[in-house]
Amino acid sequence: MAICFSPLGRTSLRVADTCPLSLRWSYQLLLELGGHRNFITRHGFNDDELAHELGLQKWVEGDTFDTVRVLAALRRNARAFHAEHPQPTYPDRLGNNLAALAGLLGLNEAELRILGFCVLMFCDPTLSDATDQLSLLGINRTMKVLSVLLGLDLPTVEACLARSSTLMRSGLLELGTVNRAAMALSSMLSISNTELPGLLRFSQGQPLELFAYAFRPSPPGNLNAEHYSHLKHSLGIAERYLEKSLAQRRPGVNILLYGPPGTGKTQLSRLISRNLGCVLYEVACTDKHGDPVQARQRLCSLRAADSVLRSQRALLVLDEIEDIFHHASPEAGSRSQKGWINRMLEENALPCFWLSNSIEAMDAAHVRRFDLVIEVPNPPLAQRRKLLRECSGGKLGDELVEHLCSHEQMTPAVLERAIRVGRSLAQRAGKPLDNAVRSIVDSTLKAQGFERLQPDEQGLPPFYSPQWINTDLALDGLVSGLQAHSQARLCFYGPPGTGKTALGHWLARELGKPLMVKRVSDLVSPYVGSTEKNLADAFERARQEDAVLLLDEVDSFLRDRRKARQSWEITAVNEMLTQMESYSGLFIASTNLMSDLDEASLRRFDLKVHFGYLNPTQIRNLFAAHLKALGLKDAGGRAVQGLLSETCLTPGDFALVARRARFKPFASAAGLASALLAECQLKPAARQRPIGFAAWTN
Repeated sequence: MAICFSPLGRTSLRVADTCPLSLRWSYQLLLELGGHRNFITRHGFNDDELAHELGLQKWVEGDTFDTVRVLAALRRNARAFHAEHPQPTYPDRLGNNLAALAGLLGLNEAELRILGFCVLMFCDPTLSDATDQLSLLGINRTMKVLSVLLGLDLPTVEACLARSSTLMRSGLLELGTVNRAAMALSSMLSISNTELPGLLRFSQGQPLELFAYAFRPSPPGNLNAEHYSHLKHSLGIAERYLEKSLAQRRPGVNILLYGPPGTGKTQLSRLISRNLGCVLYEVACTDKHGDPVQARQRLCSLRAADSVLRSQRALLVLDEIEDIFHHASPEAGSRSQKGWINRMLEENALPCFWLSNSIEAMDAAHVRRFDLVIEVPNPPLAQRRKLLRECSGGKLGDELVEHLCSHEQMTPAVLERAIRVGRSLAQRAGKPLDNAVRSIVDSTLKAQGFERLQPDEQGLPPFYSPQWINTDLALDGLVSGLQAHSQARLCFYGPPGTGKTALGHWLARELGKPLMVKRVSDLVSPYVGSTEKNLADAFERARQEDAVLLLDEVDSFLRDRRKARQSWEITAVNEMLTQMESYSGLFIASTNLMSDLDEASLRRFDLKVHFGYLNPTQIRNLFAAHLKALGLKDAGGRAVQGLLSETCLTPGDFALVARRARFKPFASAAGLASALLAECQLKPAARQRPIGFAAWTN
């Protein structure tokens, strides 16, 4: 509690730290502006605390209440106060802070008076209670109240509260709109951030510290241009455009950066700012307690930052803008906020980065107002690998590095955090560190709704050779041809298990490129247009990765349009054909049903290769390779002899029985041969015959 001056010339203990200026305005609100009609009722005061502050405690504590005598006492107290304080001023800290603020923003004297009144209205209980005694106000009545209290003529007040005024452009104050119903003065004329009144009233720091609630210098970035080589072209355009805009002090410069969470959008804005020699300020999205800031309040903070920093060589960044544009969408029904955002995009003095994880919900009217729109996708495989090795300090195993980087949704932020946590648990390189990082990443991917890490399996067996694939075209020279001409569209067709996908893995390995395999389940969606979008995204992602794109079961996307029953089946085929033609890399399509493909698609494949069942020589060689891998011998070649007459044996059959041997080893070559024949018997094309090996057993 503080000992404060009483209007009757006595000292009293009061909870409120009421200053003389607030008391003067309180008397004016009640006596000159009619607040006494609500304050003094027939049976007592509307607010006893306010009555105490204004020296009317006798009538609060008395047994009788006479409204005429109470009003006369209020007037006497007001005259005594005015005689004691003919020209009350702001409290010292508030006065100094307002003066500093005027210098930062370029506020004139009238604007400063309005702001000072609003600050005290929100942080001085007596003045706040006094304003509550007024009836509900409209815009015009609000102007009149300010004119009386602050000694300003109406045109001056109207100019100060106009949208184009320095005070209102700063985003410090918000004025109720004409379309809204009458409301209390504190609602009609409000301060955009609840922290600002207290800061202005009590802060003793530097002027810029008054805006700690609104913006703060961004920490230095830790990435460089090499980490964004996949955005080299866009990065160059952005830097050249911003450099020229800063030199010309061009207004309304805004850049939209969008992409999945964790792809480095914030780091990119820091990198650009560093390259331009600018200070980057982040508009706050949380308050001092760490709680989220409402969308409208963030926009006010952006305007405040723009006003305060306009004379500096600085850039702004506004992160997580989804809520801002959601509230301004037609579905949200906020036309005023939509118009406000549009004006901000056209009038802001400092260039601003707007960061979003998705722009699908943004109104096209907003998107078109951005000077540059840059997608920040997940970095390509090579960059993910480099980043992972850098942040792990080379302490992760090569196998794990490749496994982590091969996951398409593996973002730099997920990798960096997993390694930081993993290294705090296991400092040394080895299985404990690898297992910790793998577990952390796996849990994060699952929580994000993505596929978890798949078990470590090589795409090809260690003894793979294309000689064990039976194709109708010789594959000699295919790799050298693809190295010379990187754009190609290949169609691999034939029965399941004949090695179509395996050859795709081999080609990618020989070309030194990552392989991106997409299946029907990855791309088909029940929502209209989503399948086409997924197809386009797959080709775009493969382009960014400079990958070999292998689309399995392609007949699902290239089915003959003459057999289509639904319109979406036709649009999916059309999209597939378009993407095939425009893709600049190596595209491989595999199918078991060549006869079902659309005729137009067949003309677009540069090479169509049929994969057949293994011939006897291939069977013999592949059987020998598996025996060696399993540590078995076929004495006299009796076991393999029973396989040579099979006409539907595939490399996939060998791969299947090899996986089985991991948990149920074969005791002999005859056992391996028996398992292979059993697989053949399950195929429709196989000859029906009993399986017996009595004559082959050793």
